[in-house]
Amino acid sequence: MNQQPTVAVLTEIFHKDSCVHFGSIHDFCEELANYSMQRQLIFYVTSLSMYLKNEKSGYRWIDGEWRETKVPPANVIYNRLHSRKAEHSYLFEQLIEQLKNEHVLMFNHRFLHKWEVHQYLASHSYLHPYLPKTELFRNKQTLDSVVERFPVVFIKPIHGSQGRHIFRIENKETGFLLDYSTSMKDAVQQYASTSELFAALKERLKSAAIIQQGIDMQTIDGRPIDFRLLCHRAHDSEWRVTSAVARIANQEQFVANLARGGEIVPIDNVLQQWYERRKAFQQKMLLKDIAIEVSTVLASEAEGLYGEFGIDLAIDREHKPWIIEVNTKPSKQTNMSISKHFIRPSAKAIIDYCLSLIDEKE
Repeated sequence: MNQQPTVAVLTEIFHKDSCVHFGSIHDFCEELANYSMQRQLIFYVTSLSMYLKNEKSGYRWIDGEWRETKVPPANVIYNRLHSRKAEHSYLFEQLIEQLKNEHVLMFNHRFLHKWEVHQYLASHSYLHPYLPKTELFRNKQTLDSVVERFPVVFIKPIHGSQGRHIFRIENKETGFLLDYSTSMKDAVQQYASTSELFAALKERLKSAAIIQQGIDMQTIDGRPIDFRLLCHRAHDSEWRVTSAVARIANQEQFVANLARGGEIVPIDNVLQQWYERRKAFQQKMLLKDIAIEVSTVLASEAEGLYGEFGIDLAIDREHKPWIIEVNTKPSKQTNMSISKHFIRPSAKAIIDYCLSLIDEKE
C-alpha cells in the first residue's frame, strides 16, 4: 500500500483545444481535489483505458490546472462513469478483475435500474406506504390494469435518467392524453382506446420500462415540485443526508429535473410556503428519514459497494411523501451560484467516506 492514501475518480475524459474536461462532474472533481489536499490524500481523475495501463496514468490538480501524470494504484476508486454501455464493456470487466486481484475497493459499483430498485424497496414492507404502485410494462394487459386504477400514470425507461423519455398518460372521459417529457410544448396527443394508446407506446418505447402510479404532487404556480436529497455513507452502515433541495418543474414540463429546465430552490423556502414553521420542519425531517431508509436498504440489498445516492421524493396534495426515483450517480450540476473556493458538503462526504474505507482496510 502507498504511504500516502490514494483516491481516484473513474470517469469519461474529453479533450478539446488542448484542454481536458470531465463532463458534468468537472467542477466537482476540482472540489474533490482541493479537499483531498486538505486531508493529505493523493487524488487523481482517470479513465478505464488509463487505469488499465501497466503504468497507470491520471490527471492531478496541480497549480490550478489538470496535468496528466503517472499515478500510483488507488486505495479506493469512486465510479463516476456516465455510460451504462461502458459498465457493460470488456474493459470494465477487466477493471473489476484487476481491482479484485489488487484488493482495491470501488464504490458506486454500477447503475441500478428502476425496476430492480423498486423490487429492493418493495421487499421492505415499512416502505410500502411511500412507494407508488409500480409494474414492469410487459403488454397491453399491464397497461389496461394500471390506467384503470389511476387517473394519471407514468411510463419510464428502466435505464433512463435526467427525466428523459418519460410518458405521462391521463385517463379522461374523452380518452387518453399522452404527454412526453422530451418533447417541446403542444406535444400532447389523444387516443380513444387503450388499444390505440398501446400501439403508439409500443412504437415509441425503445427499451424495457416501468409503468407507475402518478402522484398528485403539490405545486407552486401550477408547477410540480419534487425534492432531491443527497445521501452519503459515513461508515459501514451509517447514512446521512448531505444536502436537500427543492426542484421546481419548468412551466412546459411535468418533470422537475434540471436537464429538463427545472429550477433548484432551498427546500425550506418551499415547505414554509406550504406549512407553518413547525409542520415544515416535521415534513423536512420525514423526507430525510425516508431518504436514509431508502439508501440503507439499497446499500444492503444491491451487489457491490455504494457510498452515495440521490433520492427524489415528492409530497402530494394530501401532504403524504412519496419515493419518486433513486439515482445511483446523482448529478453534480447546480443552478445555484457557488464561490470558486467553496467545497460542497457532498464533495467532503465522498473523500471522508474514502478515508473511512482505507482505515477499515488497515
